[in-house]
Amino acid sequence: MKNRLIIHILFLILASAIVGESQSIGTNLPEEKVSLITDRTLYIAGEKIHIAAFVSNDFNRFEPGQVLYAEIISSTGTSFSKSKLSVLNKEASGCLEIPEDIVTGVYYVRAYTKYMRNFGPAGYAYIPVKIVNPLSDDVLNGSDNSVFISPTQGHSFSDKFEISTDKNEYAPRESVNVGITNLRLSSAAVDRVSKVSISVIPEFAFSDFTLSLQASDLKSAITYYPETRGVSLTGQLKETVSGKTKPDNRINLSIIGEGRDYMATQTDTAGRFFFSLPAYTGRRDLFLCTAKDDSTLKQLLVDNDFCSLPVHLPAAQFNLSSEERATAYRMALNVRIQHQFDKETLQCPRPFENDMRAFYGTPSDVIRLDNYVALPTLEEYFNELAGAVNVKKKNGHKYFKILGTQPEMSYYDPLVLVDYVAISNPDKILTATPTSIDRIEVIKVPYVKGDITYGGIVSIISKKGDFGGIDLPASGIFINYLFLSDTCRCKISDKTIKDMPDTRNTLYWNAEFALDDKEKGNFSFSTPDTPGRYVIVVRGVDGKGAEIKQDWIFEVKDNKQ
Repeated sequence: MKNRLIIHILFLILASAIVGESQSIGTNLPEEKVSLITDRTLYIAGEKIHIAAFVSNDFNRFEPGQVLYAEIISSTGTSFSKSKLSVLNKEASGCLEIPEDIVTGVYYVRAYTKYMRNFGPAGYAYIPVKIVNPLSDDVLNGSDNSVFISPTQGHSFSDKFEISTDKNEYAPRESVNVGITNLRLSSAAVDRVSKVSISVIPEFAFSDFTLSLQASDLKSAITYYPETRGVSLTGQLKETVSGKTKPDNRINLSIIGEGRDYMATQTDTAGRFFFSLPAYTGRRDLFLCTAKDDSTLKQLLVDNDFCSLPVHLPAAQFNLSSEERATAYRMALNVRIQHQFDKETLQCPRPFENDMRAFYGTPSDVIRLDNYVALPTLEEYFNELAGAVNVKKKNGHKYFKILGTQPEMSYYDPLVLVDYVAISNPDKILTATPTSIDRIEVIKVPYVKGDITYGGIVSIISKKGDFGGIDLPASGIFINYLFLSDTCRCKISDKTIKDMPDTRNTLYWNAEFALDDKEKGNFSFSTPDTPGRYVIVVRGVDGKGAEIKQDWIFEVKDNKQ
């Protein structure tokens, strides 16, 4: 409980510090920046785009946001794939899945934090990518003839690193040993590079194209706070008719199904609410409602978790050089062969998240209705059985009371849940048919959730998960919400299987390759079955925020040649 309180206080300090600073310096809110890296810039429909990002800010006292939002978009901002990635030690990595039915064309991978949305899309990180769909003749033709995205060749990046291999030519499925050395090693912290991203890809599958957009005006007001505690859900409560905001109203949020949980928060003076969600992966069903289902019609407005503001990026015309066309052809064959053999290059042990336990743990009492003589109403089960919960009445309204030995139980109201959704109207709950209810779980001691203390918990579980036919609060809304993306699906394995083709288009990818104290490192990988020239690309960010890049070319020759 103490840890929860400390975290809550720290969040309030962060919010007040940012707002206070913006008021004192006029239009100069502290900014956040993302440096974005992809394994390639040429892809085939149905592949994954592997990404790495380095997040920095000038908050000084606080770490950057802990969630990175990544998308594949068109030049007009239409989104084709989305991902939420966890940021740890200012670094994030993961992947974006390219739809198999996407039209051939030039697209953009973009990344940003929620706090960066205060400054608009111009401040996000963008990388243009070419995507080829060999199964469709349609092409997303651009209208901007002045923008050309050409593949990078040779050692044209920088002299920051030296890359070496044990030889320059290899046979298929042969091990390649690589060494990396920083040629400008410095004791100054700002010049040091502790981690880099490394990709090994076909030649002409990478374009070093820099996109610079006109910066947005600096903001003096903050709408989106840094997500310092993981994925968040934010929104605003308004009156339906007048549109007026509703401050100081309690909002309940329930996670239904896997990872079932409940949390509550109060709206601020502007009627806005903020929930910090658990570190789950994938999509989950949420139910939001106001705590009081009174006669005033209220409307819950939930912010879009991804940026929905219009953006106009250079609409580059899609064209492939003869070298790119040959590379894309070989890559498309690899993807086709992979589908034929159903060979997955990703090795992903699934984390155990199928936890169906309730957030409150083991209940004090459990009343299973089928163990008792059938009674006509649910209220009679509470009052007739020798349990810890009674239904009482005051001023014509019924309410639940949990009998406990601790004094706090007498002046805190209990949290009443139906299939883990909080319902404040006992009359609605008691209309449930007893035959539809499986059990009633009770917590007989004070329970603290967030910054709210409850006089115990009454949790009613239906047999079919249908809330026992009870009408849920009229203000409530269901949302299928994306939590963190499953980054284990983004790993690449070079473990080959005999008599199975090796169809990797990205031979090696390490988003966060760690260098030693002397800024050196070694790694190895195996060559594929596809002959040709391949490039080892090393990229990263130094202590000054400057991007560093270096490459090295080797060749895979077919033994039969």
